[in-house]
Amino acid sequence: MDQFFVETLLLLGTAVVVVVVFQRLSIPSSLAYLLAGVVLGPHTAGPVIDPAPLRMLAEFGIVFLLFTTGLNFSLPQIYSLRHLVLGLGTAQVLLTTLVIGFIAWLAGLPAVAAVIVGAVFAQSSTTVIVKQLTEQGEENSRHGRLGTAMSVFQDVTAVPFVVIIPVLGTALGAAALAGALGLTLAKAAAALLLVFFGGRWLLRPLFHLVSAQRSAELFTLTVLLVSLAAAWITRSLDMSMAFGAFLAGMAL
Repeated sequence: MDQFFVETLLLLGTAVVVVVVFQRLSIPSSLAYLLAGVVLGPHTAGPVIDPAPLRMLAEFGIVFLLFTTGLNFSLPQIYSLRHLVLGLGTAQVLLTTLVIGFIAWLAGLPAVAAVIVGAVFAQSSTTVIVKQLTEQGEENSRHGRLGTAMSVFQDVTAVPFVVIIPVLGTALGAAALAGALGLTLAKAAAALLLVFFGGRWLLRPLFHLVSAQRSAELFTLTVLLVSLAAAWITRSLDMSMAFGAFLAGMAL
């Protein structure tokens, strides 16, 4: 326990110093956090912290960030951007996967490995994008909303890739791959129904009851409960915790 406390203080202290330096140099603070992790990681000289105990804290931070982001979106807004998100999002993922995969194949990688490399390069971090847009005050702009929506779309497309990659590494045929993808799509649909539509019916009366108590403490506890419960639902379905928190924020 003492070691965990010391390592947490060391991580926070390093992050504060690096963020201050980066902000003075007008460099995005997201890069400062990445640098702090590299400095304290096992692959560089100097103090090293054990990442395992801190991983859950980091997961909670991402969950709450995506929950807050989801509060700025609604289903009608996402629906109005459906052609751009689905069209541009699908095109971006497919084009990046094909181009990078082709380059990797030319470099000598097997075709399957090249496709996996291309798929990895097609993804981006919703957490970094949202934080950078928030720092620039552009999270509610049209391009900010579109960029966030496309990034969340990439999070969704990452789930089939996670399913495909282990199957590609085996001798199983197309039937097994189709079955795995079908199961993944069913889980995604179940997550959407449970968190968004089911949650919407439950959250409205719940928050009416909570707000009637006029207690900021109770309201905060309820928000924490809802965001973590939604994250747990999607995590139980082998999907991203942040995806569930984003859906819960949209439902609210």
